[in-house]
Amino acid sequence: MKMFPQLIKIFFTGIIALLPFYISSQNSSEAICGTVTTSETLDYFNELKPQLKNYEAAFMSSKKTQKNSKSISKNYIPIKAHIIRSSNGDGGMDTSELENAITNLNTTFGNAFMEFFLCDGINYINNDSFYHFKSNQEQSLVDANNVSGVINIYFTETIENASNENVCGYTYNKKNYDVIVMQNGCAGNDSSLAHELGHYFSLIHTHGADNSCLTKELVNGNNCSSDGDQICDTPADPKLTIQNLNNFCRYIGTETDSNGEHYTPDTKNIMSYSMKGCRSHFSEQQLARMYAYFMTTKNYLACGEKNSETKISESTNIKIYPNPITGDVIYVKQNGSEEYKSFTVSNLLGQVFVSGTLTNNPIQLNHLPSGSYLMTLRNNNSKMVKRLIK
Repeated sequence: MKMFPQLIKIFFTGIIALLPFYISSQNSSEAICGTVTTSETLDYFNELKPQLKNYEAAFMSSKKTQKNSKSISKNYIPIKAHIIRSSNGDGGMDTSELENAITNLNTTFGNAFMEFFLCDGINYINNDSFYHFKSNQEQSLVDANNVSGVINIYFTETIENASNENVCGYTYNKKNYDVIVMQNGCAGNDSSLAHELGHYFSLIHTHGADNSCLTKELVNGNNCSSDGDQICDTPADPKLTIQNLNNFCRYIGTETDSNGEHYTPDTKNIMSYSMKGCRSHFSEQQLARMYAYFMTTKNYLACGEKNSETKISESTNIKIYPNPITGDVIYVKQNGSEEYKSFTVSNLLGQVFVSGTLTNNPIQLNHLPSGSYLMTLRNNNSKMVKRLIK
């Protein structure tokens, strides 16, 4: 029995010793970000800034004085997952990996009042050429598969950009172009998919738009709103690499800005080029910027049938109780003039667990595991989607 505490100590010492090697191996084995922030994109962001500032101010006010200010409603954002496999149907992202990826996104983006869910199931694409994807194939891939009004995420085995570089993923900062392409191995590392969605919602790398030169942002923050990532609560970043980080996610670089001050970048920021195992959070102002960009530019996103917009509803005409679910049953009470006839309960991947006809009787959910679900109510003309928690 005396040996037991020593064995425990040895075990945990081994884990701690291996952790930096795990983080380092993640960074060395994964590809780079392929998103390019162009001068046209920056001009577009600058044109939007007056509108963005209003929503950012409302966001920050809500965060600081939650008890006294008007609360901000959560935005439910639909994703269409396209899983690319080889022509014979082999390979491709596993559904459990996809579910974990969406769960991780919801943890990361929750403080931006965003929650993602899968819209109308998974689209499987069996094509050897797309399985090892080259960016010049994008138009043919998108033309054949894209769904309008949702974020289309294409998960594939490898991605090669126009410069023949192996990239982790990429997207665009364009209105009405809702495409992200992700390498399978990167989608599951807890930070790369969030990184690309950060770009999609207007965020720039913390070292700035130009990957090839040192940022002009000053350490003292005097030009933080116009240089670097144009966000002032992210420290000036000289571009993090495996050369200026150690295996404990600490910055060890010696670069200085034009004033001669040494950089102290945030090595855990998701929008940095830090090791992917180090990145874990967005700053408050990054969260505010994404929220504002959604409200001004991407608020058309909706999961609908035959292009009819249907968002997760906050309507009080339908009451589902208890919610969160505390036992084995729920009740649905309809107060509006429009009566819904049928229902389904599905997870965020679109997998249906329960379906039936709406009555005054309780709906049995005793076999439902703990988690987040979507309850879809339908009649002949429309549908309403409500969120359930168990």
